[in-house]
Amino acid sequence: DNGTTWKEHCLEESQNAVQHILNYSFEGDDFDEAHTNRVTRIVTTELPQYLAVVSRLRQEVHVIGPEGGVVSSTAVPQVQAIFPPNALTKKIRVGLQAQPISNELVTRLLGNRVGISPIVTVEPRRRKFHKPITLTLPVPTAANKGMINQYNGEAPTLRLLCSITGGNAKA
Repeated sequence: DNGTTWKEHCLEESQNAVQHILNYSFEGDDFDEAHTNRVTRIVTTELPQYLAVVSRLRQEVHVIGPEGGVVSSTAVPQVQAIFPPNALTKKIRVGLQAQPISNELVTRLLGNRVGISPIVTVEPRRRKFHKPITLTLPVPTAANKGMINQYNGEAPTLRLLCSITGGNAKA
C-alpha cells in the first residue's frame, strides 16, 4: 500500500486481552500521568506501513448575544468571527474551529498550483444572523517555488470554497 487508502482502526480483541496487553506492555507506567501528557496507546496485532492519529480540532466556544463580540482561534490566531451588535437576538454558544494546512502537504498532493488557507468551521451550523458577521481568514501563502496557475502571466486567482452542510446530511 502507498498510503493513499486509509481505514479506521477497529479493536477486535476482548476486554481481558486488552487488559493483559496493557499490564504486560506498560508495567510501571503511571496511567494518570500519561493522560495528562496527551499520550495515546494503540493496541493492534498488525503494524501498518502508515499510521495517523486523528483527533477533533480544538473548538473555541463563547457566548455571544445581541451586544455582539469576537471569537478568535488559538490554533490559527488570524482566524476570527466578528459578530456586530444585533446580529443575534439572544445569547447563544458560538464555536469556532480552525485547522491549518501545511504548504509541504499541499505541494506533495497537488504540486505548486494551489495554496490553501486553514479550514474553518463556525457553529451552530445553518444559523441565520440578523446582520452579516465577518469571518477573517489568512490569505493562502504560495509554495516556496512560486505558484503556477492556469492564467499564464497573471496574478494568482483566489477562490472561496464553502459548505453549509451540518454533519453528513445534504444541504
